[in-house]
Amino acid sequence: MTRVPVDERRRLFLARQQAGQALEDQRLALAPSHAFSPAAASQHPMRLVVRTIVIAMLVGAGLVVFQTVTFNLPTSVVEALLPRF
Repeated sequence: MTRVPVDERRRLFLARQQAGQALEDQRLALAPSHAFSPAAASQHPMRLVVRTIVIAMLVGAGLVVFQTVTFNLPTSVVEALLPRF
């Protein structure tokens, strides 16, 4: 097996380094800011208020559904096993 010459290894190293830097630059240039990031929230304070209201509504709806659909297993089992008079 032959060894790769030093100048060829150096050329490959530089090519990989340049390609990696180009990919990193491209990734950073194309990465948009997340819509709910703190920077975006400071630019659009109304978005933060709307987001808080939506979360509160979802929690409230979850509580209403939970109380409506609550299934009391021991009571149901006792009612099913006891004879009705």
